[in-house]
Amino acid sequence: MLKLFSFSLILLISGMVSADLLKISKKGEMIELEETEWACILEEELNLYWEVKTAKEGLQYAKNTYTWFDGESGEEYGDYSHHCSWSGGCNTLAYVKKINEKSLCSFTDWRLPTLNELKTLVNYYGDADTLINAAFFPNTQADSYWTSTAVANSKLVVHEVPFVYGGSVARDKYFDTYIRLVRSGAEQVD
Repeated sequence: MLKLFSFSLILLISGMVSADLLKISKKGEMIELEETEWACILEEELNLYWEVKTAKEGLQYAKNTYTWFDGESGEEYGDYSHHCSWSGGCNTLAYVKKINEKSLCSFTDWRLPTLNELKTLVNYYGDADTLINAAFFPNTQADSYWTSTAVANSKLVVHEVPFVYGGSVARDKYFDTYIRLVRSGAEQVD
């Protein structure tokens, strides 16, 4: 009886976590949850649109990694800036520019998420190897993703969110890791 109750509670919590996620087409239109191809996810409660990674090599390939660069600090063309399948300059600024040029889901204001924004995607109650709702965010890597939030008093270190164990860690901008972009129809989550 206790196992059945625990299982039901987990299902209830998991359902609540994804209840306000909507699939968005490449054209920026809401589509049915049963659709098998989508490009973005809208998290309705916070009014955040999230990029969805693909299994196909190219610009949004899930296994591309990037060094952190904002035009002023970080690594634009460092030793670790060569791990994406679409370019030789694999840094966060170049990727954001390219996604905005592409008008992903009909938007041109994509950016790196803040630490608190990215942490809203962590799902401790799912059954995937990654701590994210894999039904909406397929191809997510069991590793860390960059945020735009710098560590206090440091120009070289930025927070990232590991979708393998949750929480947050900090990494030197010189190294590479994964990216998931966001855009907001409202103010950013602080």
